[in-house]
Amino acid sequence: MNLCHGNYLYDVARTVFLIEFTLAPAGIHNKEDVLYLKKTLAERYLMQMNVTREMIQDYLSVIMIARKGECPEE
Repeated sequence: MNLCHGNYLYDVARTVFLIEFTLAPAGIHNKEDVLYLKKTLAERYLMQMNVTREMIQDYLSVIMIARKGECPEE
């Protein structure tokens, strides 16, 4: 494990975070549909990667905290 090759669960968690938890564009009219789509896409991605949410939960927690430093306006 090094800077270029780490635990794949972190990469999966980061992708899930970017798909599901980043903000939807401002001014969209069908926000509920977009949120549903994001959640569904994240779930399908996890299924394809053969990873459960429980397997990445610790990584997601760290990513969510780190994101506050990356994008404090979110």
